[in-house]
Amino acid sequence: MKARLFLILIFFSILIVIVTNGLYDLINPIEVLVFDKKVILNTELTTSLIVLSTLLGVLFIGLIEKIFFSKGNEKQEDQ
Repeated sequence: MKARLFLILIFFSILIVIVTNGLYDLINPIEVLVFDKKVILNTELTTSLIVLSTLLGVLFIGLIEKIFFSKGNEKQEDQ
């Protein structure tokens, strides 16, 4: 249930970023060099990076939980 809630919230945050493209400047644009290319970090890109890092974090935590904590439950159910 928690995973669905996270995904729904992330979906709505991405939808808000797409709908409000360029309307609000919460963060001043910053030029950053990435692999010898100039990238301008504005509000939409920053929000998208936060959403991406949240998705990857939830995936990573889910994988760790599945690997380390589900094996003990399977052994108890078999007995």
